[in-house]
Amino acid sequence: MTGPGGGQTHLPADYCGRILAGEYSDALKETLRRHIAACQAFDAIGLPIMPYISAWEIDTSAIWYEFVSRRFLALFASAPENLGREFNRAILDRRVYKHENVYPDVRELVLERREIDDQRHHIRQESIQKGATEAVYKVLLPDSSVRWLKDWASVETFAPDGICLSPGYLADVSMEMDRKDQVDELNIVVNRDKDLLVEAERHAALGQISAQVYHEIRNPILSIGGLAKRLSEQFPADRPQTYMAVIVKEVERLEKILHNLFRFTAAVELARAPVQPEELMKRVIGLFRSDLDKCGIRVTLTFAEDLPELMIDQEQIHEALVHILKNSIEAMPEGGNLEIGLGVENGNVAFRIRDSGAGISIAHASRVTEPFFTTKVYGSGLGLSLAGKAVQLHGGELQINMLESGGTEAVILLPANSRA
Repeated sequence: MTGPGGGQTHLPADYCGRILAGEYSDALKETLRRHIAACQAFDAIGLPIMPYISAWEIDTSAIWYEFVSRRFLALFASAPENLGREFNRAILDRRVYKHENVYPDVRELVLERREIDDQRHHIRQESIQKGATEAVYKVLLPDSSVRWLKDWASVETFAPDGICLSPGYLADVSMEMDRKDQVDELNIVVNRDKDLLVEAERHAALGQISAQVYHEIRNPILSIGGLAKRLSEQFPADRPQTYMAVIVKEVERLEKILHNLFRFTAAVELARAPVQPEELMKRVIGLFRSDLDKCGIRVTLTFAEDLPELMIDQEQIHEALVHILKNSIEAMPEGGNLEIGLGVENGNVAFRIRDSGAGISIAHASRVTEPFFTTKVYGSGLGLSLAGKAVQLHGGELQINMLESGGTEAVILLPANSRA
């Protein structure tokens, strides 16, 4: 090949690029030759790294390789001209680790495959500005094995040529990342178990208190309520009777609060039986038909075909759905839309209940399932707590979400194969 001045241009062994054979500046070509020589030396030594040199035209996303380690090519079973495409196709996620202000805190930033495609231009521009890039890629290789590859590269910009040159190396850090993930999983389990222990101790203490309160207060309340009812029957329809009616009503409310408190803290043994999710939901909706019509609330029920049968304590889940629908109806006193959808999500039967009410404030969103928390004038604040407990006893999850369009979404997830 003819070089400047009519001389012969000799290309390095294993060269696979286009710059040395193209119309580019001597500065770019000389820099590239030095990098290639360094990469070949690394390859010859047999160090456990895979050197490469990539390049791209400024303001474009497509890259090509000027040099690639033979082990890099073998790992992806690819020819040099196809390696860029094969590597991008193999990426499962990209992770960047940034040190926080206080050592040794490190923040992990993870981009999934779709997010990488969306942010590719931003990532490329950031590497040009910093003059370097460092990340860990999780990749799926042609043999279906998963590897973790740490990528480190510098970035040099040759503005007259419109080219960015990026010499770097890949190192297999699969063992280290697998251990890290194991530690992360253990930390999740430890934190979960710690939270469960605290919750169990809190419930045990609350249970002891509620049992005492229930038995100490229930009898006097029943006596007051019974006597007020007898007196109201004997007096004529005047003001004293009105007062006694209020007493009866308030006593009944206290009895209900005590009953719910005792149920919340009491140990429950589930009586599981096969139930069709859509039939259970229809029965719950039927209980509120008059309230729905009275408030002018339109109900839409949709469910997937062939929903799996649930093995659940029907009374417990029925009551959980009752509490949730009651909350949704109370959130729409002037009417609105109640959308209920049933489907299968990640091995769970999902009950999604959306209302078009005022929604939940950000300050209250994390507290709605706490016992005794309520924003209503009348209410014990135990409804959603009881619902959450019933769902958790079945190995499920209750989620309360704020909707961007306004309103609230309650989601019950129950394992489809729950037969314990």
